[in-house]
Amino acid sequence: MIRSEYFKKNVSRETIMKLSKFHNILIDNNKKMSLISKNSEKIAVERHYVDCAQMIKYFDKSDKLILDIGSGAGLPGIILDIIKSDYNLNFSTHLIDKSPKKAKFLHNVNSLLNLDIKIHNCDLRQINDRSFTTLVSRAFKPMKEFFEIILDTDIKFKKIILMKGEKFMNELKIAKKYFEINCESFKSLTNPKSKLFVIKSVSKI
Repeated sequence: MIRSEYFKKNVSRETIMKLSKFHNILIDNNKKMSLISKNSEKIAVERHYVDCAQMIKYFDKSDKLILDIGSGAGLPGIILDIIKSDYNLNFSTHLIDKSPKKAKFLHNVNSLLNLDIKIHNCDLRQINDRSFTTLVSRAFKPMKEFFEIILDTDIKFKKIILMKGEKFMNELKIAKKYFEINCESFKSLTNPKSKLFVIKSVSKI
């Protein structure tokens, strides 16, 4: 079973067991395909799972339909879906990734963990469902490119939650040259040099 003070304090033992099962599936599949960096396997709990889980703090009852864009290994979407009941949240989770191999992995995880996640194996521009309450993303695209895709695709949303690494300031400066961004930023629990952005609206300048 995974060891984590964060999860021990915030979620049930049953949830930790499900997270542990996800971890085992992920590490086993990482031998065959690149889901996470090989160097981060031994620190995956803090580096990836806690990093994703901290996003739940910025959810509330109005977050009903979640889309994880560029989901890859299911980060953050699967982690958020696993822990949501511990926070008395009940949202539907959608994951989108255009890689067939990663989509197959996500389908397997969904089945093995008995989750009820909808997986879209396509480019965001091809998705049929275009109305969500909340968009989430981690390590997908730089802000400028991300906002261009969102607006060009005409995806409807009420909130975007983005995890950004140590280059967040440069990304934000570039994006602000092209977009009016209504957002708040918060320190990451796992890396003080990273930021979590909660974005209420984005529009082209």
